[in-house]
Amino acid sequence: MKSYLSNKLSDLGERNIKSEILKTLKGSEKLIDGYGHDASFLDLQVSEDEMLFINTDKSGLNVAYKLGLANAECVGEFGVSHSVSDVVASGGVPEAISVALMLPDDENIEFVKQVMQGVETATEGYGAVLTGGDTKKASSFSIVVTAIGKGNKKHRLTRSGAKDGDLLVTTGTLGDFFLGNIVFKQKIEVQPEEEQLLKSALIKQEPPVPFGMAMAREMLANACTDISDGLSGALHNICMSSGTGAIIDESLLPLNDGLCNVIRQVGLRPIQMTLAGGDWRYMYSIPPKNIKQVKALAEAYNERISIIGKVVKNTKPMIQTLEGKVFELKLVENDSFFRRKDNKGYFTYLAEGPNCFGAEIPVETSDKIDIGL
Repeated sequence: MKSYLSNKLSDLGERNIKSEILKTLKGSEKLIDGYGHDASFLDLQVSEDEMLFINTDKSGLNVAYKLGLANAECVGEFGVSHSVSDVVASGGVPEAISVALMLPDDENIEFVKQVMQGVETATEGYGAVLTGGDTKKASSFSIVVTAIGKGNKKHRLTRSGAKDGDLLVTTGTLGDFFLGNIVFKQKIEVQPEEEQLLKSALIKQEPPVPFGMAMAREMLANACTDISDGLSGALHNICMSSGTGAIIDESLLPLNDGLCNVIRQVGLRPIQMTLAGGDWRYMYSIPPKNIKQVKALAEAYNERISIIGKVVKNTKPMIQTLEGKVFELKLVENDSFFRRKDNKGYFTYLAEGPNCFGAEIPVETSDKIDIGL
């Protein structure tokens, strides 16, 4: 067995790095001729009625790893989930994953192998095949994941299909990831059961994949978007793409019942809790006539859903507050190209409770949100 002077990548070289990575991977019967060729050969058939769904996402060291809550496997799982989530939100079934690792030469090979073990575990969990990828030297670590899915052409879901009168429906709970970020970074004391919920939110990426694929098959929604980057950004994306407006009700935002005391402790409003994202949830725009079927589907897949608002004709995303007033909802999102004047990190900025309300909009009581279901 070949031995190395150290486990640092600079002592191994790219060829040996790849060799060490491949030792940790099991491969798949669908991957014809295995790894190590100029291209991978995947036994994937697409019929005349099907199409491919492709997404590429880049991520770095995630919060759970930085805080020492988990080993580097969570970094690989995070990268895969990020990309797979978008494919499923668009109506595709994940089939293949390709990974590019950007690696500093002073990194340890064991870290790299753990990352790839996380990649393989997540890929298998989503029913896809890891086809290979690339390694390149870089000044800091990052992982670039390409997810390929397939699905019926009629099942695809875009951000641009929302229609006036549609109900806005989210999956799961919002704010768990953000709250965990605050609690562990600020070392806030919480109850053991609360700590476990928050730790799980940071470590595990669990987009509602089975439910999402079922929603696409049943064609119950007009539009969908992944809201892992925050509710405000997701709502603006839907409105901008569809040429509509929307109004959400702050009192209907689904927060975790098991974390109510912690939410009160940090002192943030429900809407502020949803701004950071990281919860790997979906938001659907659903015709009212389909909502009973959607509820039945959610129950069948044990998925919590919440009606938080509706699509309207005007072009402004709005929010009805806990106090019953209506305001424009500002676009709050983590834009890596935008440098804040105070040089604070995005999560630090959000933890301070930024004002996300724009101009107040005078409306008659009858114009406020009344789901009526």
